[in-house]
Amino acid sequence: MLTKLEVLKASTKENESIKKLLEENKLPIEDLEPGLQQFWIIKEDDTIAGVIGLEVYDTYGLLRSMTTAEKFRNKGIASLLVDELFAFAKQKGLKEIYLLTETAEKYFERKGFERTSRDIVPVEIKQSKEFSSVCPTSAAVMKKPVEKKKLLFVCVENSNRSQMSQAFAKILGGENVEAYSAGSKPSGIVNPKAIVAMKELGYDLSKHDSKSLQEVEQYAPFDAVVTMGCGDACPWMPAKKFIDWEIPDPKYMEPAEFNKIRNYIRDKVKELLASV
Repeated sequence: MLTKLEVLKASTKENESIKKLLEENKLPIEDLEPGLQQFWIIKEDDTIAGVIGLEVYDTYGLLRSMTTAEKFRNKGIASLLVDELFAFAKQKGLKEIYLLTETAEKYFERKGFERTSRDIVPVEIKQSKEFSSVCPTSAAVMKKPVEKKKLLFVCVENSNRSQMSQAFAKILGGENVEAYSAGSKPSGIVNPKAIVAMKELGYDLSKHDSKSLQEVEQYAPFDAVVTMGCGDACPWMPAKKFIDWEIPDPKYMEPAEFNKIRNYIRDKVKELLASV
């Protein structure tokens, strides 16, 4: 019985033991090249209880070779190994982790991975041996961002500008972004003009709520807090950076002018996502 779960960086002396464990669990070993991947293990005495591997391709990672010896299962070993892998990926500045699986899709869903199409997998990952030749095309392809960026958009009423900014961050940032919005003096409603303007682009803003800064403080710290030109009316919030866009409030504008502000916000959000 394991008395202490400690994740260790595998050394070359464990290579044969790792391969043996992978073979026992019917995982491929023919493409394991020295130096190509990182391995982490959990041991009891001299026995490897669990293992996980990571291949690094530019800013992407390929999780592979994760398994636990049968007598050590259901002890949290796999979760510890995944957490260690993601800590390493974050330290190395990787953006996303991909994997291929035929049997563990439900497990990885619980760990925050989502199934994705082979067509949109980065070229670097597609060129790996595991992706291109070792695993069958029937295997599920899954991915997870290494670290989501948390963004907060603030205006006075949280009715127009900050609401549309939050929407565009969700649209353009996808699963890599957690976007929030708030107001220093929230109106309590999302402007119907903003709802119509975003509906034209296929986004339902009517599902948003007008919130106070106090209501979103629980999500701090943020990677960036963006204000819309509200000056002293927007108090400080824990964040890595603060940005002021000085965007006019469009609440009294006609639709054509309102949409110009909407489109300008979209462009500013694109710039922001590229910078964070």
